[in-house]
Parts: sequence; C-alpha cells; structure tokens
Amino acid sequence: MNSVLPARRKDLEDRKKPGSGRQDCDSLDRQRMAETRIPLVARIDRRLRDGLLYIGVVLVISLPILPNAWAQQISPTTLNFEAVQGGPTPPSQIVTVSKNSNNTVIWTSNEDALWVSVLPAMGMLQKSTQVSVSVNPAGLATGSYTATVTITTANSKSIQLPVTLTVISATTSGPTNLSWDPSLSTDVVGYNLYIGTASGSYSFTIDVGLVTSYTLNNLEVGNTYYFAVTAYDSSRLESGFSNELSKSIF
Repeated sequence: MNSVLPARRKDLEDRKKPGSGRQDCDSLDRQRMAETRIPLVARIDRRLRDGLLYIGVVLVISLPILPNAWAQQISPTTLNFEAVQGGPTPPSQIVTVSKNSNNTVIWTSNEDALWVSVLPAMGMLQKSTQVSVSVNPAGLATGSYTATVTITTANSKSIQLPVTLTVISATTSGPTNLSWDPSLSTDVVGYNLYIGTASGSYSFTIDVGLVTSYTLNNLEVGNTYYFAVTAYDSSRLESGFSNELSKSIF
C-alpha cells in the first residue's frame, strides 16, 4: 500500500510540472468549461465584433405632388378695342384677376405700350380683384396695334393679357333722320336746320322749307353732332332755337 501511494503522489506532481501533456489537457478542459459558462449574448457580441458585421438601412421618403397653390386666372383672357381716327376714346373694359388660394399678396401691373393703361396700377389680391383697362388712340395712324398687360404678384407669379386696338379711318355714315313739331304760328313759311359738332355752336345751316322732317347723309363717323331748328316767316325773320338734339356717329 505504501508503494502505491508514492506512485500516486508522483503522478500528481508530474501533472503540475510545466510542459506536462496532462497539464495542457487539463488547461484546455478548464478553458472549454469556462467558455461554456460565458453568456450567450456576450459570445454573440464578441463574434459580431470579430466578424465586422454591417447592417444597411434604406430610408424612403415620399413627397406628395401638390397642385400649384398660386395658380392665377384672368377673365376675359383677351381684350379688343376699336377706335375711329380722330374720334372719341373707346370705353374702358373691366378685367377680373383671381387665384385659387386665400393668401393676400401685393400685385402690380405693367404695360408694354404707351397707348394702353391699367387702373389701379397696383393693389392687394386675396381671392380676386378687378382692374380697368383703357386705350388712347390719339395720334395713332390707322391700323392694328397689339400690347400686353402683365399682372405680377409679390411671389413673382404673373399672368399676361393680350390687348388689341384697331384704329379705322373716318368715313361717312348712313342716313340720319330728324323730325320736329310744327310751329304754332300761322306766319311760318319754312324752317332752318342748324348742325354743329359742339353744343350751341353750329357750323352749317340748311333751309329745309316748310317741312317738319329731314334726312342727313354723309355725316363723318367718329363725331358727335348737335341739331337745332328755327322757323322763319315771309320776311325771313327767324324764331329762337328749338331744343337741341345730339347724335354720335360710330
């Protein structure tokens, strides 16, 4: 028995010596046992670090396409004027400018011709507004003229309005029929018809005889004419003027 114990002790001492194969096996066993006790998360974390695992994330952003909140409209979309050379100025026309938002903005107008103008020339626009467009044919030769009115808001949105002005030459008109009540005087033997282009100022006189109506021809287009009648007796004595009538030839 004593011979067995020393051998056992010697075997244990040999395992403790450095370089002992048994010691190496024991160390490896202990290492493996230790690894089995490492928490699962720690082992995964270590493997992820060692493997340099990368995860890519793709971010998708969708932007809806909204309608133009500043779309502007104009009505009517074009304007046409006609004037007689040397005649009166055509009446102005009203234009409505609108937009499809409720934001209040400042607007201004611009014209590319001297003969066209806009009133007012600027203002505030919330939903809609109206402007007056006028033309001035003075000094223009006969023919057709075009211009563009541009309405621009403070956010640099603009809309254009084409304007056409046609100037025609003065021509003669068709017949103009005049009539008046007869004088109550029994001495009347005829009537004089007075014609002028200014009220109370007559440039022409026509002795129409003893009639109470008369037809005028070849009055120039573009003028306003004024008419009055007097009665006369056999001595060529005239009465005062009747009430005045006027007619514009277009």
